[in-house]
Amino acid sequence: MFSAGVVIGGGIIFLFIKSFIPSYLNEKAKSLATKEDIADITDEIEGVKSGYSSVLEELKSENKLKHASIEREKSIKKEVYLHAVEAITRSQNMIVNFSNLSLANEDITVNMVEDSGIMAKIQIVGSKETVKATTAFMAAIGSKTLELILERSALLDRKSSIEVLESLKEKAMNDLESYLKMMKNINLEDHQNNDLWLRIKAQVDFEQGQVDQYKNDIAKIWNVQSSEHITFTQKCFNTFIEVSGLLPPIILSVRNELDLDIEPEDYLNIFNNNLDTGKKVFGDFFLKLKAY
Repeated sequence: MFSAGVVIGGGIIFLFIKSFIPSYLNEKAKSLATKEDIADITDEIEGVKSGYSSVLEELKSENKLKHASIEREKSIKKEVYLHAVEAITRSQNMIVNFSNLSLANEDITVNMVEDSGIMAKIQIVGSKETVKATTAFMAAIGSKTLELILERSALLDRKSSIEVLESLKEKAMNDLESYLKMMKNINLEDHQNNDLWLRIKAQVDFEQGQVDQYKNDIAKIWNVQSSEHITFTQKCFNTFIEVSGLLPPIILSVRNELDLDIEPEDYLNIFNNNLDTGKKVFGDFFLKLKAY
């Protein structure tokens, strides 16, 4: 019985060892493998997280650099555009100043070359729309300047003629006054030199005739000059309005580049209202001037 019990017990133990131990060891191995796998996966995740963080930091850095670059570009553009606006304003004023005949052409156009250079810088930093609009404005200023200078030359020549005649008239009046004093002195001294008095009287008559002739010539030229000058002044103003009409595309394009929001329709309404007001004021002025 003992032997049989031992055998049976040994058989059970054998079966336990055969069935449980391999199963246990197998599960244990699976458990160890799973832990190792988890460790590997964890390492992979940490590696991905680390790589993602690195990429994220790199993107942040690139974004900062890009933002800084954009801000620098805007800063450069602002500086160029601010100087360009001043040059544009001087160019507009130049057109109006052509109506002032007391100014020489050289005095009016003294800043033209420099202002053209300032506006030309827009071609370096400006967008396609800004460059196109600015180029159109510069071309208009150049062509209108030449046109006005040519037409203005006739007015300047006539003005020069009036100045010469005024100078001659002044000289004749001075001579006339001198001869009249001589005649007065002769009369006071009761000179009997009739020939001298007659010669002086002849000079007085001559100088008086010269004065009258100069006055007539000046009056005739002034009649033409006044009419032509008013017409030319009107043309200068109309030219100013014409070139000013080329500004909105420049301004709107620049504001868009610099992210200075304004509705195009709102800006155009403001601009056109101001322009219409200017037209009315000067229109009324020229009507009164012609009537006068």
